[in-house]
Parts: sequence; structure tokens; C-alpha cells
Amino acid sequence: MAEAYFNVKSRGVLRVRLEPTEIFGTGSATFPTLMLQLKLQLLPAQLQTVVNYTLLRLAGKLAVGNENTDLASFEAPPLAEGSNTNSYDRVLSVVVPLDIRQVKHIEELRDGKDLHLKFTLTGLVALEGNSEFERLQDISIQLQVPRSHWIDRALNVWKVSDLRLLEINSPSNGRKEVVLGMARLAQAEQFYRTGDYPHVLTELRSAFAAIAESYSAQQADKTTFEKMLVNTHPKVREKLRDTFHYFCSYLHLGPHEPSPTPDTSAPISRHDARFALVTAHAIFEYFASENWPGI
Repeated sequence: MAEAYFNVKSRGVLRVRLEPTEIFGTGSATFPTLMLQLKLQLLPAQLQTVVNYTLLRLAGKLAVGNENTDLASFEAPPLAEGSNTNSYDRVLSVVVPLDIRQVKHIEELRDGKDLHLKFTLTGLVALEGNSEFERLQDISIQLQVPRSHWIDRALNVWKVSDLRLLEINSPSNGRKEVVLGMARLAQAEQFYRTGDYPHVLTELRSAFAAIAESYSAQQADKTTFEKMLVNTHPKVREKLRDTFHYFCSYLHLGPHEPSPTPDTSAPISRHDARFALVTAHAIFEYFASENWPGI
């Protein structure tokens, strides 16, 4: 949990708390938003006399990682929360609007690890008794959102992946080899989201191996692709065969590599894994348009 205090009349009496697991994704891939479940405690300021106040406005800005540039701004709905000597927490839901470009930027900075966020908050209160307003000095809340929570409660809710923006169609063939290959493609995407980039390549290699089995082959190599491209023009077949073969050779970089840990850099980068995912989906779509010749 992260917390910070607003000063009212130079007294830190307005507390704001936020749990890392109380940040949720809402909306859709078209209109992704973050929902923050803030907890407010509004105690009166104790001077010579008790100073009560009413919180009228709460707004803020969002930054990611160590960036000094604000990614997004937000504001709570209209407020009229009065101070009280009871120390209970009041839950306030605040929406942070985003767009697909900002989500992609967040993912690039996160790089498969936990997500580090910084919220800078400002507020306005009305002081009781003298019709006076006080603009609250900015406060900051920094927290680390577990990657599992971010993936499950934000990315999966939005159902967004920059890979899908390419509008690559998934094969619909019902043969077991294709079904198994597609399942392994989906698993590779999950490894990509969790930052396990070496195993993205491993799973993609297994996806091609599943298709190769239907051609009585143990792996997708030149011979297998020659059979899969049998109805293609000889000159085109030669180039495609070699292209697909070399790509599958690239996927051999994935097996036997350890999963990355917070203290070690991944031997296969996010950029490498994304290239492999996009290419694999494109190859599967290519053969899907041919109804997987020979299957």
C-alpha cells in the first residue's frame, strides 16, 4: 500500500491511500481506462480551534517508471466530502482515461516486469466558518503493480494486444494439428505478456512442429515446407520455402534458455519476441488461406 498526506492549514490531515491491487482496467481496446480505488481519510485540522473542511476537487497526473513526463491526466467526479473525527476510510473511484498508444507505451516501459506507476495529486478544499478556499499542495504516490495483477485485471480486460492491430486472421481449420498449433500460438502470446521472451520462441517452434507432424515430419524444415507449398509456382515455392525454413531456424534460439528473472536480462528481447510472434501469425494465416494443403 502507498499513501500520502495533503496539508490543510499546514497540518497533514487528509490522507490518500492506494493499494497496487486496487488498480483495474475497464473499458475496451478502443477506450481503455484505469479505475483507481482511492481510500480517503479526512480528519479535521487541529489548531487553536478545530478547522473542518470539505474536499471539493481531486485531480492528478499519471507517470510510468522513471519518466518525468506525465502520460495522462485525470479528475475525480464532483466531490463534497466533509472532514470528520472518525478515522474511517472513504472509497473514491477515479477513472484515468487512456488510449491504445499510451497502453503500448506502458507495455514498452514495463518490459514484461512489474509495473511502476507514479500518481501526482492535487486538490481543493473549502474551509468551514469563513468561506475560505485552500488549494492543496501536490502530493505523490508511487507504487509497484504486480505483473500478474496487471495482466489479469487490465490487459486481459481490455483484450488488447498491439499484435492484433495488424488484423491478422486466425486459421479456422478444424484438424487437430491446426488446433494444436493455434493453441501453442496463444500460449506464446501469454509468455510474451508475462515477459518470458525466450519461451515465446520455444512455443512458436512447437506450433510449427505440430503442423509438421501432419506431413510425417518431426520438425518444420525445408522438406516439410516444400510439401506444404507443392501447389505454388516453383520460383515462388523456392523463395517461400527458404524464408520459412530460416525463420524456424531462428526459433531454435528459444529452447533451453532460462526464464528471465528480475536480476537478469533476458537473452531474447521483447523486440525479438514480438518479431517472432507477428511473423508466426502471418505464416499461419498464409497457409490458412490455402486451407493447409495436404492436411
